[in-house]
Amino acid sequence: MKAEQIRVLEAVISAMKISNSDLEDWFKARKRGNFIPTDLPLVYCKGNEFFVENGLNLKRKKELWGIQLLCGVMIALKCGAGMNVSETTWREVKKFAEKMRLNGKAGFLPSKDVLKNHWDGSEEAKFAATVEVLKENEIAADGYWGCIWCSEEYGPGGAYCFNLENGYTGWGSKDDTNGNDRVALAF
Repeated sequence: MKAEQIRVLEAVISAMKISNSDLEDWFKARKRGNFIPTDLPLVYCKGNEFFVENGLNLKRKKELWGIQLLCGVMIALKCGAGMNVSETTWREVKKFAEKMRLNGKAGFLPSKDVLKNHWDGSEEAKFAATVEVLKENEIAADGYWGCIWCSEEYGPGGAYCFNLENGYTGWGSKDDTNGNDRVALAF
């Protein structure tokens, strides 16, 4: 390492008030098999199978699909279509959930009551910290926002959805897609 690089690094460490022990812990974690712990578990996808790990496995970056909330619901890293979902209508997201597997079990859309009962500020802080780790490692991820389709139907043409930002439950047409739709499923 060059003298100038060392000066810049020391200035950054000092400005961010990082202790020597914090720096050592970070270095050890990075050195130990390319695994970085996160506040919330991360969801990896290979084919139609999900795997959950309590951190970022740098060796599996290409398989990273989403983040698991405290209630166990898994949500995609970003809002909108992609990540094996062609469009974010209720029917397409439901079809996607049902074809996915975790430990041999089929997925389903999450219940609005499960989301509502577990929604609080502590989850949002953990989510933000998890997204920060992802961004530090050049992985695109949206913050704690977006609407999640729920398993409960409002009527023949409508279904409930849950807004992560404010914890409100509303409903929408099953055929609608919006830029803030967030693919989510439970097991």
